[in-house]
Amino acid sequence: MYESREAGSRECRAAWLRGAICRAAVVLWGAASGWVAPIAAQPAATAADAEEQSAESGLELFNLDLLDSRDGFAIPPDSRFLPGETVHLYFQIRGYEVGEEDRVRLRYQVEALDPEGRRFDSTEGGQIDTELAPQDENWMPIVRYSPRIPYHAGGGTYAIRISVEDELAGKSVGTEVPFEVDGERLLTAGSLTVRNFHFSNAENGDKLDEPVFGPGEPIWAAFFITGYETRHDNSYDVESDAWVLDAKGQRMFAFESSGDEGSPFYPRLWLPARLRMDLEQDIPPGNYTVVLHVRDGVSGSDATERYGFKIR
Repeated sequence: MYESREAGSRECRAAWLRGAICRAAVVLWGAASGWVAPIAAQPAATAADAEEQSAESGLELFNLDLLDSRDGFAIPPDSRFLPGETVHLYFQIRGYEVGEEDRVRLRYQVEALDPEGRRFDSTEGGQIDTELAPQDENWMPIVRYSPRIPYHAGGGTYAIRISVEDELAGKSVGTEVPFEVDGERLLTAGSLTVRNFHFSNAENGDKLDEPVFGPGEPIWAAFFITGYETRHDNSYDVESDAWVLDAKGQRMFAFESSGDEGSPFYPRLWLPARLRMDLEQDIPPGNYTVVLHVRDGVSGSDATERYGFKIR
């Protein structure tokens, strides 16, 4: 039976420094190691396809359900999942051929795919080769599969692809079980860039249309880094520097460098990051600029972006 691989996650520590007028931190965090090369997307076998195959071959996937736990109860087919959750699949196999000496020989494979057809967890498969006893006339093999959605998975329609082959009959059946993941939906890029930068006045706060702050107030900003290259093992290496300029373009202070690297099983297509500044009471009013400089350690490329805010 399949046991899901518990992939951990790693979060970089915030680096703090005190500038002339404020205290600041920038945090960039990533994923854990372990990898598999992505596979090309395949045409989806639908439930209707599986029924047609079953009608032709007699081989059938029976009691096919998503469960609320590994040995739990069926959940509605339109249930939605979050990154980091585990998906539990259950099905039985019936309609197989029984050969000489009451032998049954089946082969199965289940794999978890993202919206682009990439595997996001280990593929499980095996052979069921057994001799039936007289009391096993209605015996149906059971398959359980519990892939875990990566913490850095994006939103969209994911699927578990199932294929079963009856080696004695020379026939097979297969289908895909779709499910929705409510993750980030971020536009990736072909080159290193910063996406969705926005200021707010609280951690995880709403985007400020006009980033204006008062003396002594905290400033929060969130953004994503994307468009960096990954190696064949999905490894990446990204670093970030940031500093603040006054209205004259003079550098007032800098954040300590932050970075993240890893080689996750499922390719990481973007990195979330946050920035915080705690303003001193005597900071002069005026226009200021946060400058972000990001570097891709794999390709050697870099990019610089600027974002303005105002102190009233």
